[in-house]
Amino acid sequence: MLPNYADNGLGFPVFRAPYLQKDANLVAFLFGADVKSLSTLCDNALNVSDDFTYKYAPLSSSVMLVFADMLVSSRDERDAQAGLIPEAEIGFWVLTVAMKKTNGVYLPHHLAWFLPYLFVDEGSAIATGREVFGFNKQLAQIQKPTRIQKPEFSADVLGFKQFRADAIAQKERLIHLRPFASSLSSQPADLNAVKTTMADDLFRRIRKDMDNGAVGFASRLINDHIPLVFLKQFRDAQDTHKACYQKIIEAPLKIEIFYEGGVFLKPYMLNVAPLASHPLGRNLGLNAAEQKSTLGAWMKVDFLLGNGIEV
Repeated sequence: MLPNYADNGLGFPVFRAPYLQKDANLVAFLFGADVKSLSTLCDNALNVSDDFTYKYAPLSSSVMLVFADMLVSSRDERDAQAGLIPEAEIGFWVLTVAMKKTNGVYLPHHLAWFLPYLFVDEGSAIATGREVFGFNKQLAQIQKPTRIQKPEFSADVLGFKQFRADAIAQKERLIHLRPFASSLSSQPADLNAVKTTMADDLFRRIRKDMDNGAVGFASRLINDHIPLVFLKQFRDAQDTHKACYQKIIEAPLKIEIFYEGGVFLKPYMLNVAPLASHPLGRNLGLNAAEQKSTLGAWMKVDFLLGNGIEV
């Protein structure tokens, strides 16, 4: 029996789940990545205990960059009365296969989106994301696009170019996405067309070392509802090398209302700065200083992040 969560009467800034992301202007771009780097990232960030039920492995040699600008609220009966919180975020998504050990052999069980890096411009989003699910949310100053159909955005963080004992953290440009050509357009598409187009590009880049069974498994599930996966942990206060809580959490993400969307006809360019404090490019296998997208899409939607479960 779990004890009741002690809050200040309303729970702000950590509202109770589920969470509605309303009027979300969202763009997603796929970029080629190094599978070995993604595998190491999954091992270091998810596969940290032999006691966990699943071992997560990257499905594809692609990562997805997602920008979202939205109004966030709780669907909990009490916390929904508080109102809507504006939030912008920039994150990287890695599509993984959750492998379950059966008779000494790891077999594919389901797909899950892993979000190793997520940058937000609002403090309560960090508190809620980390405390409830285990989102690796970090604070950033985000420059939003003026039109979601022609996006250009960036994230500045408090970081270090190099680590030194006397170094002082400064504001640094970490992420910048811009058009590759001066004049860009998008082709209108409904939700199924957007999902199918993105899934086809991911599937074309599926890992070559996966056997036919895994490939067939992925092809059946890649367009279905795929949960998010997190490592939720808290550092122990007495021995700060240890975790006083450490579990894998999965949570469903579902689009409730699709208003409009489209697919970009030309590529975009991504620059990720090589900060010592934020080694995103190295850890994600984005080996070039600037990378050209393989595919991109935009949507205006309402979506719901449901309650998580320990797996």
